[in-house]
Amino acid sequence: MGYKRTTGGKKRDMGYPDFVCMGFQKCGTTTLYDILKQHPQIALCRDVKEPMYYRIPFIDILGGGKLFYRKRYFGHLDPEDTRLKGEINAGLTFNGCERKLNRDMPKDAKMIFMMRNPVTRSYSAYKYFLARGFLPASYVEYDEQFGHTEGFDYYVHSVLDDPRKRKRVMKKRQTYLVLSQSNYAACISEYLQDFDIENMKFVIFEEFIKDQQAACRDIYDFLGIDDAPGIDYNVKSNETNERTVSSLRSKYFMVVKGCNYAMHDLLSMTHWAPKVFVRFRKYYRSVRSKCMIVDKDKSKVMPKTYEYLMQYFDADIRKLEKITGRDLRSIWNCSTGKV
Repeated sequence: MGYKRTTGGKKRDMGYPDFVCMGFQKCGTTTLYDILKQHPQIALCRDVKEPMYYRIPFIDILGGGKLFYRKRYFGHLDPEDTRLKGEINAGLTFNGCERKLNRDMPKDAKMIFMMRNPVTRSYSAYKYFLARGFLPASYVEYDEQFGHTEGFDYYVHSVLDDPRKRKRVMKKRQTYLVLSQSNYAACISEYLQDFDIENMKFVIFEEFIKDQQAACRDIYDFLGIDDAPGIDYNVKSNETNERTVSSLRSKYFMVVKGCNYAMHDLLSMTHWAPKVFVRFRKYYRSVRSKCMIVDKDKSKVMPKTYEYLMQYFDADIRKLEKITGRDLRSIWNCSTGKV
Protein backbone atom coordinates (compact mmCIF):
# COMPACT_ATOMS: atom_id res chain seq x y z
CA MET A 1 0.00 0.00 0.00
CA GLY A 2 1.42 3.39 -0.97
CA TYR A 3 1.76 6.36 1.31
CA LYS A 4 -0.16 9.58 0.87
CA ARG A 5 2.30 12.45 0.66
CA THR A 6 1.24 15.84 1.91
CA THR A 7 4.32 17.57 0.53
CA GLY A 8 3.91 16.88 -3.16
CA GLY A 9 7.56 15.81 -3.25
CA LYS A 10 8.75 19.34 -2.44
CA LYS A 11 11.45 20.13 0.03
CA ARG A 12 10.18 21.47 3.32
CA ASP A 13 11.69 23.64 6.00
CA MET A 14 13.48 21.10 8.19
CA GLY A 15 13.44 23.41 11.18
CA TYR A 16 9.97 22.73 12.56
CA PRO A 17 7.60 19.77 12.68
CA ASP A 18 4.64 19.08 10.43
CA PHE A 19 2.61 17.95 13.44
CA VAL A 20 2.72 18.27 17.21
CA CYS A 21 0.95 16.15 19.81
CA MET A 22 0.72 18.65 22.62
CA GLY A 23 -0.96 16.91 25.43
CA PHE A 24 -2.39 16.39 27.76
CA GLN A 25 -0.27 14.85 30.53
CA LYS A 26 -1.25 11.34 31.67
CA CYS A 27 -3.49 10.91 28.61
CA GLY A 28 -1.50 8.37 26.60
CA THR A 29 1.03 10.55 24.80
CA THR A 30 3.95 8.23 25.67
CA THR A 31 2.11 5.24 24.23
CA LEU A 32 1.34 7.23 21.08
CA TYR A 33 5.00 8.21 20.86
CA ASP A 34 6.12 4.57 21.09
CA ILE A 35 3.73 3.66 18.27
CA LEU A 36 4.39 6.59 15.92
CA LYS A 37 8.16 6.22 16.13
CA GLN A 38 7.76 2.83 14.44
CA HIS A 39 6.05 4.32 11.37
CA PRO A 40 8.37 4.54 8.33
CA GLN A 41 6.80 7.80 7.14
CA ILE A 42 7.21 9.64 10.45
CA ALA A 43 10.39 11.16 11.91
CA LEU A 44 10.11 12.26 15.55
CA CYS A 45 12.49 14.51 17.50
CA ARG A 46 15.92 12.97 17.83
CA ASP A 47 16.23 10.87 21.03
CA VAL A 48 13.85 13.12 23.01
CA LYS A 49 10.16 12.48 23.54
CA GLU A 50 9.29 15.81 25.14
CA PRO A 51 11.67 18.67 24.25
CA MET A 52 11.99 21.32 26.92
CA TYR A 53 12.65 24.04 24.33
CA TYR A 54 9.24 25.72 24.57
CA ARG A 55 8.44 24.68 28.12
CA ILE A 56 11.25 26.47 29.96
CA PRO A 57 11.18 30.29 29.98
CA PHE A 58 13.86 32.04 27.86
CA ILE A 59 15.46 28.79 26.65
CA ASP A 60 14.28 29.54 23.12
CA ILE A 61 16.17 32.83 23.30
CA LEU A 62 19.28 31.80 25.23
CA GLY A 63 19.55 28.53 23.30
CA GLY A 64 19.92 30.17 19.90
CA GLY A 65 16.33 30.16 18.71
CA LYS A 66 15.39 28.41 15.47
CA LEU A 67 18.94 27.29 14.72
CA PHE A 68 19.15 25.39 18.01
CA TYR A 69 15.73 23.78 17.58
CA ARG A 70 16.52 22.74 14.00
CA LYS A 71 19.88 21.20 14.84
CA ARG A 72 18.94 19.61 18.16
CA TYR A 73 15.68 17.91 17.25
CA PHE A 74 15.69 17.47 13.48
CA GLY A 75 19.34 17.97 12.52
CA HIS A 76 19.67 14.23 11.88
CA LEU A 77 17.34 14.44 8.87
CA ASP A 78 18.48 14.94 5.32
CA PRO A 79 16.91 17.93 3.48
CA GLU A 80 15.58 15.44 0.93
CA ASP A 81 13.79 13.43 3.62
CA THR A 82 10.05 13.56 2.89
CA ARG A 83 8.92 11.90 6.11
CA LEU A 84 6.54 13.87 8.31
CA LYS A 85 8.37 15.50 11.20
CA GLY A 86 6.62 15.28 14.53
CA GLU A 87 7.01 16.33 18.15
CA ILE A 88 5.20 14.53 20.97
CA ASN A 89 5.07 16.82 23.98
CA ALA A 90 2.49 16.68 26.77
CA GLY A 91 3.72 19.97 28.22
CA LEU A 92 2.83 22.49 25.53
CA THR A 93 -0.37 23.70 27.16
CA PHE A 94 1.47 25.52 29.94
CA ASN A 95 1.46 29.30 30.21
CA GLY A 96 3.19 30.98 27.29
CA CYS A 97 3.73 27.93 25.08
CA GLU A 98 1.00 28.90 22.61
CA ARG A 99 2.56 32.30 22.08
CA LYS A 100 5.93 30.74 21.28
CA LEU A 101 4.49 28.14 18.92
CA ASN A 102 2.41 30.79 17.17
CA ARG A 103 5.63 32.71 16.58
CA ASP A 104 7.59 29.76 15.16
CA MET A 105 5.32 27.01 13.85
CA PRO A 106 3.83 26.95 10.34
CA LYS A 107 0.17 27.98 10.49
CA ASP A 108 -0.83 24.76 8.79
CA ALA A 109 1.03 22.55 11.29
CA LYS A 110 -1.29 19.83 12.53
CA MET A 111 -2.01 19.49 16.23
CA ILE A 112 -3.12 16.45 18.21
CA PHE A 113 -4.71 16.80 21.64
CA MET A 114 -5.16 13.66 23.78
CA MET A 115 -7.69 13.91 26.61
CA ARG A 116 -9.25 11.62 29.20
CA ASN A 117 -11.79 11.84 31.98
CA PRO A 118 -10.55 14.99 33.77
CA VAL A 119 -10.98 13.51 37.24
CA THR A 120 -9.07 10.29 36.57
CA ARG A 121 -6.42 12.28 34.73
CA SER A 122 -6.04 14.56 37.75
CA TYR A 123 -5.74 11.58 40.10
CA SER A 124 -3.11 9.93 37.89
CA ALA A 125 -1.23 13.23 37.66
CA TYR A 126 -1.43 13.67 41.43
CA LYS A 127 0.30 10.34 42.05
CA TYR A 128 2.86 11.03 39.33
CA PHE A 129 3.86 14.51 40.52
CA LEU A 130 3.68 13.49 44.17
CA ALA A 131 6.42 10.92 43.62
CA ARG A 132 8.59 13.32 41.67
CA GLY A 133 8.69 16.13 44.17
CA PHE A 134 6.49 18.65 42.36
CA LEU A 135 4.02 18.91 45.22
CA PRO A 136 4.75 20.58 48.58
CA ALA A 137 6.13 18.34 51.31
CA SER A 138 2.93 18.71 53.37
CA TYR A 139 0.95 16.83 50.69
CA VAL A 140 3.58 14.10 50.47
CA GLU A 141 3.53 13.61 54.23
CA TYR A 142 -0.27 13.56 54.37
CA ASP A 143 -0.40 11.01 51.56
CA GLU A 144 2.14 8.78 53.28
CA GLN A 145 0.01 8.76 56.41
CA PHE A 146 -3.48 8.34 54.93
CA GLY A 147 -2.97 6.91 51.42
CA HIS A 148 -3.58 8.17 47.89
CA THR A 149 -7.36 8.51 47.94
CA GLU A 150 -7.44 10.52 51.15
CA GLY A 151 -4.33 12.43 50.10
CA PHE A 152 -5.88 13.36 46.76
CA ASP A 153 -9.08 14.50 48.43
CA TYR A 154 -7.05 16.62 50.84
CA TYR A 155 -5.08 18.17 47.94
CA VAL A 156 -8.20 18.92 45.88
CA HIS A 157 -10.05 20.64 48.71
CA SER A 158 -6.99 22.53 49.94
CA VAL A 159 -6.71 24.11 46.49
CA LEU A 160 -10.31 24.53 45.32
CA ASP A 161 -11.80 25.52 48.69
CA ASP A 162 -9.34 28.39 48.86
CA PRO A 163 -10.69 31.21 46.62
CA ARG A 164 -7.21 32.63 46.04
CA LYS A 165 -5.72 29.29 44.99
CA ARG A 166 -8.75 28.41 42.90
CA LYS A 167 -8.29 31.56 40.83
CA ARG A 168 -4.59 30.80 40.39
CA VAL A 169 -5.04 27.28 38.99
CA MET A 170 -5.07 28.44 35.35
CA LYS A 171 -2.85 31.46 35.93
CA LYS A 172 -0.06 29.42 37.55
CA ARG A 173 -0.50 26.20 35.61
CA GLN A 174 2.85 24.66 36.39
CA THR A 175 2.18 25.11 40.11
CA TYR A 176 -1.18 23.38 39.83
CA LEU A 177 -0.46 20.80 37.13
CA VAL A 178 -2.70 18.24 38.80
CA LEU A 179 -5.77 20.37 38.04
CA SER A 180 -4.77 22.87 35.38
CA GLN A 181 -4.07 20.29 32.70
CA SER A 182 -7.55 18.82 33.10
CA ASN A 183 -9.15 22.11 32.02
CA TYR A 184 -8.81 21.06 28.40
CA ALA A 185 -11.10 23.62 26.78
CA ALA A 186 -9.37 26.53 28.48
CA CYS A 187 -5.98 25.36 27.16
CA ILE A 188 -7.18 24.47 23.65
CA SER A 189 -9.02 27.78 23.31
CA GLU A 190 -5.68 29.59 23.44
CA TYR A 191 -4.53 27.70 20.35
CA LEU A 192 -7.82 28.39 18.57
CA GLN A 193 -6.97 32.08 18.67
CA ASP A 194 -4.11 31.59 16.22
CA PHE A 195 -4.47 28.12 14.66
CA ASP A 196 -7.26 26.64 12.53
CA ILE A 197 -9.45 24.01 14.16
CA GLU A 198 -9.44 22.15 10.84
CA ASN A 199 -5.80 21.28 11.59
CA MET A 200 -6.58 19.93 15.06
CA LYS A 201 -7.26 16.32 16.02
CA PHE A 202 -8.94 15.47 19.32
CA VAL A 203 -8.21 11.98 20.65
CA ILE A 204 -10.15 10.56 23.58
CA PHE A 205 -7.96 8.39 25.81
CA GLU A 206 -10.74 5.96 26.70
CA GLU A 207 -11.32 5.25 23.00
CA PHE A 208 -7.62 5.18 22.23
CA ILE A 209 -6.75 2.43 24.73
CA LYS A 210 -9.80 0.40 23.72
CA ASP A 211 -8.48 -0.05 20.17
CA GLN A 212 -5.06 1.53 19.69
CA GLN A 213 -4.66 0.37 16.10
CA ALA A 214 -7.99 1.87 15.01
CA ALA A 215 -7.21 5.11 16.87
CA CYS A 216 -3.78 5.35 15.22
CA ARG A 217 -5.22 4.68 11.78
CA ASP A 218 -7.55 7.60 12.39
CA ILE A 219 -4.53 9.72 13.29
CA TYR A 220 -2.70 8.54 10.15
CA ASP A 221 -5.66 9.66 8.06
CA PHE A 222 -5.53 13.05 9.77
CA LEU A 223 -1.80 13.30 8.98
CA GLY A 224 -2.27 12.14 5.39
CA ILE A 225 -0.42 8.84 5.56
CA ASP A 226 -1.46 5.18 5.55
CA ASP A 227 -0.96 2.40 8.03
CA ALA A 228 2.26 0.41 7.65
CA PRO A 229 3.02 -3.29 8.23
CA GLY A 230 5.01 -4.44 11.23
CA ILE A 231 3.88 -1.79 13.71
CA ASP A 232 3.28 -3.10 17.23
CA TYR A 233 0.04 -1.60 18.50
CA ASN A 234 0.04 -3.56 21.76
CA VAL A 235 2.15 -0.91 23.45
CA LYS A 236 1.29 0.10 27.01
CA SER A 237 3.73 2.78 28.13
CA ASN A 238 4.07 4.45 31.54
CA GLU A 239 1.95 1.81 33.24
CA THR A 240 4.30 1.30 36.18
CA ASN A 241 3.49 3.67 39.03
CA GLU A 242 6.07 4.83 41.53
CA ARG A 243 5.91 6.46 44.90
CA THR A 244 8.46 8.46 46.84
CA VAL A 245 10.36 7.08 49.81
CA SER A 246 10.07 10.41 51.64
CA SER A 247 9.21 14.05 50.93
CA LEU A 248 12.88 15.05 51.21
CA ARG A 249 14.01 12.39 48.77
CA SER A 250 11.27 13.35 46.32
CA LYS A 251 12.67 16.89 46.23
CA TYR A 252 16.20 15.60 45.75
CA PHE A 253 15.07 13.40 42.88
CA MET A 254 13.33 16.39 41.29
CA VAL A 255 16.64 18.30 41.25
CA VAL A 256 18.57 15.37 39.78
CA LYS A 257 15.86 14.79 37.19
CA GLY A 258 16.10 18.45 36.21
CA CYS A 259 19.83 17.99 35.67
CA ASN A 260 19.07 14.99 33.50
CA TYR A 261 16.76 17.08 31.33
CA ALA A 262 19.41 19.78 30.98
CA MET A 263 22.25 17.41 30.10
CA HIS A 264 20.32 15.14 27.77
CA ASP A 265 17.81 17.44 26.13
CA LEU A 266 19.10 21.01 26.14
CA LEU A 267 22.87 20.35 26.18
CA SER A 268 22.62 17.18 24.06
CA MET A 269 25.58 15.64 25.89
CA THR A 270 24.76 12.21 24.51
CA HIS A 271 26.32 13.40 21.24
CA TRP A 272 29.34 15.48 22.22
CA ALA A 273 30.20 14.13 25.69
CA PRO A 274 28.78 10.59 25.78
CA LYS A 275 31.18 9.25 28.43
CA VAL A 276 30.33 12.04 30.86
CA PHE A 277 26.62 11.54 30.26
CA VAL A 278 26.87 7.77 30.74
CA ARG A 279 28.44 8.32 34.16
CA PHE A 280 25.75 10.82 35.07
CA ARG A 281 22.98 8.43 33.97
CA LYS A 282 24.44 5.76 36.21
CA TYR A 283 24.24 8.23 39.10
CA TYR A 284 20.71 9.23 38.05
CA ARG A 285 19.51 5.63 38.11
CA SER A 286 21.10 5.14 41.52
CA VAL A 287 19.30 8.19 42.91
CA ARG A 288 16.02 7.05 41.40
CA SER A 289 16.31 3.61 42.97
CA LYS A 290 16.94 5.19 46.39
CA CYS A 291 14.21 7.82 46.15
CA MET A 292 11.43 5.90 44.43
CA ILE A 293 9.78 2.54 44.97
CA VAL A 294 7.12 0.64 43.02
CA ASP A 295 3.63 1.82 43.87
CA LYS A 296 1.24 -1.15 43.87
CA ASP A 297 -1.71 1.00 44.84
CA LYS A 298 -4.75 0.33 42.61
CA SER A 299 -7.14 2.67 44.39
CA LYS A 300 -9.65 4.90 42.63
CA VAL A 301 -10.95 8.34 43.37
CA MET A 302 -13.41 8.44 46.25
CA PRO A 303 -17.01 9.08 45.04
CA LYS A 304 -17.30 12.30 47.03
CA THR A 305 -14.06 13.62 45.54
CA TYR A 306 -15.17 12.54 42.08
CA GLU A 307 -18.47 14.40 42.32
CA TYR A 308 -16.79 17.50 43.73
CA LEU A 309 -14.28 17.61 40.89
CA MET A 310 -16.89 16.95 38.22
CA GLN A 311 -18.73 20.02 39.44
CA TYR A 312 -15.49 21.98 39.13
CA PHE A 313 -14.76 20.70 35.60
CA ASP A 314 -18.37 20.85 34.36
CA ALA A 315 -18.18 24.25 32.66
CA ASP A 316 -14.92 23.38 30.93
CA ILE A 317 -16.30 20.03 29.70
CA ARG A 318 -19.32 21.78 28.20
CA LYS A 319 -17.03 24.18 26.33
CA LEU A 320 -14.91 21.25 25.17
CA GLU A 321 -18.00 19.52 23.78
CA LYS A 322 -18.68 22.57 21.62
CA ILE A 323 -15.09 22.60 20.39
CA THR A 324 -14.90 18.89 19.57
CA GLY A 325 -18.53 18.27 18.62
CA ARG A 326 -18.52 15.21 20.90
CA ASP A 327 -20.82 14.12 23.74
CA LEU A 328 -18.02 13.86 26.28
CA ARG A 329 -20.25 13.89 29.32
CA SER A 330 -21.56 10.45 28.38
CA ILE A 331 -18.10 9.06 27.63
CA TRP A 332 -16.73 10.32 30.92
CA ASN A 333 -19.75 9.44 33.09
CA CYS A 334 -20.00 13.04 34.20
CA SER A 335 -23.53 12.78 35.54
CA THR A 336 -23.39 9.34 37.16
CA GLY A 337 -20.40 9.74 39.42
CA LYS A 338 -18.91 6.43 38.26
CA VAL A 339 -15.14 6.03 38.35
